[in-house]
Formats: sequence, structure tokens, C-alpha cells
Amino acid sequence: MSALSAAGSTACGPYRRPTVVESAAAALGAALVSWAERRRVILSDWAVHEREAALRREQLDVLRSDIMGAAHSGLYIWH
Repeated sequence: MSALSAAGSTACGPYRRPTVVESAAAALGAALVSWAERRRVILSDWAVHEREAALRREQLDVLRSDIMGAAHSGLYIWH
């Protein structure tokens, strides 16, 4: 016969209540999973900020090269 008997209960007997240690371990595991999920969300936000910062640096480099080119060509007069 399989793990279920004819009455539908498991072969190992009736359900038993978890011990205090088992309950604490389950609560700790749930807290760790929740913490890991929140941390992953923060990291994805961090990645967006890093991408935006890299884009701003590239734009500043382009603007800097435009100003330097204009200054060297005589089109821009420094005050």
C-alpha cells in the first residue's frame, strides 16, 4: 500500500504539534526569506541608480568635450 492508508491519514500516525524549537526554526527561516527578498529589491533599485549615474557621467563627458572643442576653435571666450 502507499503512504496513505485506506482512511486517508498518513502511515506514520496522526498529526503532532511542532516543538518550540521547530516553531522557532520555521519563524527564523521565514524571516530570512523575507529579508533576502527585501534585499534583492534594494539591489535592483541600486542597479537603476548606478545605470543613471553612468549615463550622467557620459553626458557630462560629451558636454565637456564640446566646450573644450569650442574653446580651442575660438568660438568660446572664457570670462
